[in-house]
Amino acid sequence: MKSRVLPRGAVYALHILFWVCYGAILFASLSNWEHSQTQIWITVISDVLTSSAIVYINFYWLLPKLYRKGKYTQYIVASVSLVVSLVFLRVNVLPLSHRSISYTYFIRSVPAIGFHLITTVVWFFDNLISASRREIELKNSQLDSELKFLKLQLSPHFLFNTLNNIYSMAYFSDKNTAPAILKLSEMMRHMIYEDQGKFIPLSREIKFMENFIELWRLKLDEKPTIIFKHTGVQERHQIAHLIFLVFLENAFKHGNTMNGTIDISLDIKEGDVLHFCVRNDTITGNKTLDEKSGVGLTNVRKRLGLIYPEKHKLTLLEEPASFTVNLTIDLQ
Repeated sequence: MKSRVLPRGAVYALHILFWVCYGAILFASLSNWEHSQTQIWITVISDVLTSSAIVYINFYWLLPKLYRKGKYTQYIVASVSLVVSLVFLRVNVLPLSHRSISYTYFIRSVPAIGFHLITTVVWFFDNLISASRREIELKNSQLDSELKFLKLQLSPHFLFNTLNNIYSMAYFSDKNTAPAILKLSEMMRHMIYEDQGKFIPLSREIKFMENFIELWRLKLDEKPTIIFKHTGVQERHQIAHLIFLVFLENAFKHGNTMNGTIDISLDIKEGDVLHFCVRNDTITGNKTLDEKSGVGLTNVRKRLGLIYPEKHKLTLLEEPASFTVNLTIDLQ
């Protein structure tokens, strides 16, 4: 069905070859009992068309659109309706007067049900193999990715400046010194120790982002308007570790932190769909080599593709005076 090795044209050719061979075998087997060549051809063509329709509708629509999303009752109803309607169509298109109606329905139902079951088994094996491949690739790249994240996202320059600010606060006996140290400690702990699995509670990631924002407030001499809102988050919601970090740091590193605004929102909509948006004002022409190369964005795109295949949408909107990131993730 799906191939990640063969070119698309070769896959199509194999599909066509399979149905041609199936039709040829069916033609040969029917030659002994059908009354005419015309009836044999009608039988073969109708069988190939209905069987292929069941295969491709089940594989490319019913299973991914219904079963994968947990709509099991709808999948069963749709599958039964598909098989019954196509069998009914075949019986009426190709009436066999010398056979009883019950035998006709039976003989037309066997290949339809058989192909539906075979397609379902193939789909499950295909998804199992795909999931195993993604898991292996993710595990192989995870250590390297996390090291890159530490270097890229929590750079020594940021860390040293933050520590210098905290030192200044301690020197002048600022009452916020202890909370600032605690925030930095929690942030480092989150980055280094909390990624024991692929996902962590979304509430912890939000707490990390809040600490990240507060540390940037300490780092910046200017005080831009920073807005961070989150709604709809529940304890059951899980998210990939540090998946928002690139977008946050880009907003602070490349945004207008003199008199601009950084607006961050995270909302969980109906159906456990996460909407994450970061919008920051920018200074025209103020782009660094790192921003132009897009190293961080390339990294996060790869992680999203591995962890949320076909379950996320990332859009970047660059305007003369602002930059907006919109990320949607299906958490189910």
